[in-house]
Amino acid sequence: MKIKAFFGVLCVQILLFSSLIVPPAFSQKAGPGIKKYRVETLPFKNLTQQKYQLKLIHPYSFRLKTIQKSLVALKFKKKDIFNVKKGRIFNNDLVKRLAPLIQKQFTKASSNQRVAFKIFNASRSTYLEGDTFLTAEGLHWRFTTLRGIRWGIEDFSISGEPWVLVLQKGQTYKQRYWKGTQVAQDIVNWVILQNIPLSNSRRLPELPPTASSPNHKTSAKKPTAAVIKSVYIFLNNYAKTTPSMTRSMPANAGKY
Repeated sequence: MKIKAFFGVLCVQILLFSSLIVPPAFSQKAGPGIKKYRVETLPFKNLTQQKYQLKLIHPYSFRLKTIQKSLVALKFKKKDIFNVKKGRIFNNDLVKRLAPLIQKQFTKASSNQRVAFKIFNASRSTYLEGDTFLTAEGLHWRFTTLRGIRWGIEDFSISGEPWVLVLQKGQTYKQRYWKGTQVAQDIVNWVILQNIPLSNSRRLPELPPTASSPNHKTSAKKPTAAVIKSVYIFLNNYAKTTPSMTRSMPANAGKY
């Protein structure tokens, strides 16, 4: 009896311990609780493009159905002590809301921009974050926050991955190569959908950057303090040596 009681207490302690270390965010459903989301084009870091030799095919006109199918095909898994939790990253509601926005941003993105998305939960915390872009390899999807748990690209920590993307048919991980070697390592929060049909007729002409564009650099320089001071002194002296308009105007000026 004592042995049974001991094992009973031990099982209860294990269950309590596991409930503490399993992130509560994974128990949340992707639909309810989502209050706000944002989809926009953001500049790509030049070093990242060079490192991975990314030649973006932007802007591009996707069919809405293509984006919808891509979102549905993205899946993840998270391991805890007792089992492996699997699921879709985007539920049907998010697919319906985000797909048209992503499609539209792809038509605006330049050859050095990515389409970024960010979803917030009811407490205004980041629930899901990542980006997508198109190259000759396929349609790339990167995630840095999933179900409230952040994990950076190439964050190969000793504690292991908090979650990974699960490859489906026609998908592959992006790989990084150790410097000076041919040893490759999968980046498991960066997948490439290789079964995306590409068409030159859907590739749009890239528009020149505007003044409001984040990548636009104007050639005009801000005036220095010395220049501003010189202009001020000139205007001040000019005002002292030039008679005012009220003094020089005749008494009947302005009368018609």
